[in-house]
Amino acid sequence: MLSIWGSKTRPRRVRADRREAGRDRDGHLRAFVDHLAEIRALDGVGHERALAALDAPGRRPLPLLLTEMGLVHEASLLTVLSEATGLAILSEAELPGGPVLPEALGPDYCARARVLPLAAEPDCLLVAVVDPFDAEIPAALEHLADRRVERRLVGPGQFERAHRAVYGDAAEMEESGADDDVARLADVASQAPIVRLAARLVRKAFELQASDIHLEAEEADMRVRYRVDGVLVEAERLAKSVQLALTTRIKIQAGLNIAERRLPQDGRMKAPDRGQDVDIRVSTLPTAHGESVVLRVLDGSRRVEDFGTLGFDAPAIARIEAMTGKPNGLVLVTGPTGSGKTTTLYAALRRINGPHLKVVTVEDPVEYRMAGVNQVQAHPGIGLDFAAALRSILRQDPDVVMVGEIRDGETARIAVQASLTGHLVISTLHTNSAPASVTRLMDMGVEPYLIAATLNGVVAQRLVRRLCTDCASPSPASESERLRLRVGPDAPLTLKRARGCPACNGSGYRGRMVVSEIMPLDAGLRGLIADRRGETAIAEAARAAGMATLAETGRARVLSGDTTLDEVGRVLEGQV
Repeated sequence: MLSIWGSKTRPRRVRADRREAGRDRDGHLRAFVDHLAEIRALDGVGHERALAALDAPGRRPLPLLLTEMGLVHEASLLTVLSEATGLAILSEAELPGGPVLPEALGPDYCARARVLPLAAEPDCLLVAVVDPFDAEIPAALEHLADRRVERRLVGPGQFERAHRAVYGDAAEMEESGADDDVARLADVASQAPIVRLAARLVRKAFELQASDIHLEAEEADMRVRYRVDGVLVEAERLAKSVQLALTTRIKIQAGLNIAERRLPQDGRMKAPDRGQDVDIRVSTLPTAHGESVVLRVLDGSRRVEDFGTLGFDAPAIARIEAMTGKPNGLVLVTGPTGSGKTTTLYAALRRINGPHLKVVTVEDPVEYRMAGVNQVQAHPGIGLDFAAALRSILRQDPDVVMVGEIRDGETARIAVQASLTGHLVISTLHTNSAPASVTRLMDMGVEPYLIAATLNGVVAQRLVRRLCTDCASPSPASESERLRLRVGPDAPLTLKRARGCPACNGSGYRGRMVVSEIMPLDAGLRGLIADRRGETAIAEAARAAGMATLAETGRARVLSGDTTLDEVGRVLEGQV
């Protein structure tokens, strides 16, 4: 009788215990999601989405859900998890050189459970876990390894990298023979490991606040680099075996032709970040070792900054506001690619925009979304280039027109004519200095007298990295630094240095600021332009009128402790 009751009641008791444990776990998960909202790691929409995901069937581990949905960055999530659970975060030094207890804990089991054995002692097993809320995983590990278990926290993306480093690429799909089989190639690219890898690379870009992701095919592997604060930083190397599947996965997401690998292609995709869909522009380029892919992050939801936040000082802001405060004329922002020209244009629009004005922009791509502004996306492939769009915009009775870039003589001439007929036109131009923009317009075929009559002024700029406020430290300037900064030998001079810390990912810098050269046009400069005087004469007259050059502004940023002499020298290439 006892044996009958024992055989029947034991499973019921186990099932009851599991139900009770499940209810406790759900309570812990919801409490943790609420905690994320309380500390503002989740906004209101993200909080609701996270709670809804917890109720979905076939639920995945909470850390995986939060990062895959783009609701919380992995590094931030790990910090909060560590504080909430008391578990330490996995350090690089703890990663094993090879599999630990492979006879009991194989790579397939570890991948499914998302655990990584780190070290085994006779009485203890140290493991990294993705989901600290799952109590069944430690219990199963204790049974399999016959040891007590000590845990570390590891993020979903870090786990995948570590698992691949320890166990190799056995879990990834091989691609041999797929070149001639598009259907099979698409199938391989849709496998879970490749999907997770592509999502992880994009999530990492969001965490680093990178502007671009570079996936570069090399002979033996694939290099992954991120552009952070304008500088490329290598993040990892991927096995050659995943290259084709990864590029195919990205091409599928971007709506590109996966069978075409001989020609460059351009497309777009979206990825979630903190509950918002972020646009990503994708470009592929055939190289000797396979396709190189660059993903440009276009976060249009970013807040448009004002001039002060961008790094312009008070005199510079006053000059820019005077140039853009006129009811008509042409204002140009110049500099090389990646110098923040479009951001400055939007800072100007932020000041100008209001209910009494009609503001229209034509851009390629639309990098920011701004309420109250009519924004047009250029499509050169269908004939809607800047010139064509600008002609149509002028028939819309605008007060202010922003042209993303003046690339050719036709666009330049239309912009000048528009500014001559009562519109304020702001745009960008590729030149190295403010005075050079005048000769550039002349080279494009714009008559000097029209430039003199319409140009309100020019802002030339570069972006330099700001020193990290957490780790920057002062030290006396050397003699060579004094010479470069033009400071006499007797004056005391202390400069701040870049050191590197976790807050800045070891770079010593965090964020960027503008170094500028602002040239408003006065009567003297207009006369020189109308007389077809060259760049040198215009530059000398502008400096005599009070224009600070890029080099002078750069030195001022170093002396104020905002950046370093090495950084300014890197950006201005020998001018300082």
